[in-house]
Amino acid sequence: MKKWVSFLLFSSLLVWSCSLPQYIWQQKDIGFYEINQPTLEKRIMIASRESEFKSQIVQRVVNAFVNQDVYIKIIGIEELKNEDANQYSAIVIVNTAMGWQIDRKVKYFLAKHEDLSSIIVLTTSDGGDILPVTEQRQIDAISSASAKEEVEHVADIIISKINKLIKI
Repeated sequence: MKKWVSFLLFSSLLVWSCSLPQYIWQQKDIGFYEINQPTLEKRIMIASRESEFKSQIVQRVVNAFVNQDVYIKIIGIEELKNEDANQYSAIVIVNTAMGWQIDRKVKYFLAKHEDLSSIIVLTTSDGGDILPVTEQRQIDAISSASAKEEVEHVADIIISKINKLIKI
C-alpha cells in the first residue's frame, strides 16, 4: 500500500510539474485587430502568442489574404475561450510548447471543438517536435523551432492549408 501511495504521489507531482511552466512563465498575447468586413462569407481567425517569430508568421499569413474577400480576425490565445469556432472557415492557432505540452488554453479549445476539421495548429518549441494530440481529431498540426530562417517555409505551409479550407 505504501508503494502504491508513493507511486500515485510521484505521478501526480510529475504531471503537475510538466504543466507548471505555463503558470509561472505566462506569455503575452498578440494584439487584436481585424481586416475586412465580418459579414464576408469566408472567415479566418488567427490566435497567437507574442514573439518575433510568431508575429512574422501571422503577418505573412495575413498578407496572403488581405486583398481578398476574406474577413481576418487576429486575437490572442487567451481570447479563444470567447470564440465560436463554427463561425470561421479556417482557424490558425500559433502557440508555444512549455513543459513538453501545447498551451493549456489551446488544449481546452481543441477539446471543445474536436469535431472541426478547419483548425490548423502551429506549436513552436526548441526542438520543433511538440504536437497536439490528433487522435480522433481532424486538425492539421505543425511543429517548428522558432528559427528566423523557418518563417517563410512555415507560413507557406499554413497559407496552403488555409487555401484548401477556404477554397480560393
